[in-house]
Amino acid sequence: MANFVQKDTLIDDDLFQLASVSKTVTGIAILQMHQDGLLNVDDSVHWYIPNLERHNLTIRNLLCHMSGLPDYFYFPSTYWPFPNSHMKNSDVVNQLNLQTWNSFGQPGKYHEYSNTNFALLALIVENITGLDFRKYADQNIFKPSGMKYTHICNYDSISLEKYDVDGYDNKRYFGDIPHNGTTGDKGVYANTVEMFLLDRMLRTQYLLHKGTEDLMWSPQVATNMDGGFYGMGWRMKWIEGKKWVFHNGWWKGFRTYYWRCLDEDKCYVVLTNNVYGPFLRTMEMVDLLK
Repeated sequence: MANFVQKDTLIDDDLFQLASVSKTVTGIAILQMHQDGLLNVDDSVHWYIPNLERHNLTIRNLLCHMSGLPDYFYFPSTYWPFPNSHMKNSDVVNQLNLQTWNSFGQPGKYHEYSNTNFALLALIVENITGLDFRKYADQNIFKPSGMKYTHICNYDSISLEKYDVDGYDNKRYFGDIPHNGTTGDKGVYANTVEMFLLDRMLRTQYLLHKGTEDLMWSPQVATNMDGGFYGMGWRMKWIEGKKWVFHNGWWKGFRTYYWRCLDEDKCYVVLTNNVYGPFLRTMEMVDLLK
């Protein structure tokens, strides 16, 4: 069901919140800018976000979750005392600057997943290009890939209630919250067909040249997954000698899976809007493609 109250059934064209699968889009955006010489992944984050009081971070630290930055999802509500207003990416910086020094880890030392990293990456794109991250992704990733309906949410223009597909946890509806306003870490809305179109485009050299793709999908740090690594906006794992790049996601009732095999022409997309229990066993889904 897209909506359990109105008993709306899901259709193939329905758009789902991709949750952390959105980070793959952010990774592509940053690597496009690296490719075009607008930044280097080893540049200081402070060059592009000068009001951030942490000066010892690189873009690579953000891309592979080795920044040591705390996750803004868990900041005290006193840092954002506006329950009916959406945060922006720049607001994440302001809240980071309020953190005590012992809230930060040492950059480059270990992998610790933090949504803050990708909110800052989206802000870097905005500060360099002068474009809202939503517009950058639309012009440089979605439209060139033929993704006509995929977009990054802007709940100040289209309220959450206007979307056809609602997010549920065991049929419990998730309403709007301030964190829905930030982008880069989540916020992309797409359907299965258009995510497959992105897979098709990534198998060409149109969005990213091969050398840039190789960099994006190079293992940067081992994760807590068995034999898994994190690259630049993507997870990766070798399964029976084949390299898979992927990301899963969860956000307010939406659970998503986007897996691509680089050594074979295989891809799968799973989008759900009613969460029951833990993540699906992704290895079982990979086996379905044999």
